[in-house]
Amino acid sequence: MSAVPPQQITELLEAARAGDESAYARVVTLLYQDLRGLARAITRDPAATLNPTALLHETYLKLTAAPGAPPLNRVHFLALAARAMRQVLCNHAREQFAQKRGGDALQVTFDPEDAAFSFQADQLLDIDRALETMEREEPHLVRVVECRMFAGMTETETAKALDLPLRTLQRQHAHARERLRWQLSNEPRATAPSIRSD
Repeated sequence: MSAVPPQQITELLEAARAGDESAYARVVTLLYQDLRGLARAITRDPAATLNPTALLHETYLKLTAAPGAPPLNRVHFLALAARAMRQVLCNHAREQFAQKRGGDALQVTFDPEDAAFSFQADQLLDIDRALETMEREEPHLVRVVECRMFAGMTETETAKALDLPLRTLQRQHAHARERLRWQLSNEPRATAPSIRSD
């Protein structure tokens, strides 16, 4: 993660919420390396058709176009970035899957510290569908999965981003993994990846 002092990011985000339109752009610039690290971690497989620069660019566009109040701090910002990256990746997977049935044109590899697997476009779309189902019933679990799986955040960073006690986050993370595993195993087309606990 970047060497930018968290307090500097928090102050800029406070300025952005107070109406300073340039402050949010400065945050994105300061956290560029953090975002690039997330993009590299997600697209590091040699077979990936969406490179880190493209993922970063599309994520940046989503983050800057999104309405609403700016995030509260660096980890909250990265949690929003994780959600944006999920949307970008899944949109790309849909395009690839439509062009080449079977989804073998896209490989995605997630961070080995948490979910750690490489899979095809159709599997990524299975995961996205499972998360959409989970979103309707337990949206807080989806936020946990996005932070841990898509942003590669640690449990501590995820707890801060979601404003949860660490023990609560750990319980929700375990529940989210089990829920996702169950939903993937019940998807007609899914090849469920092995999701390991910490």
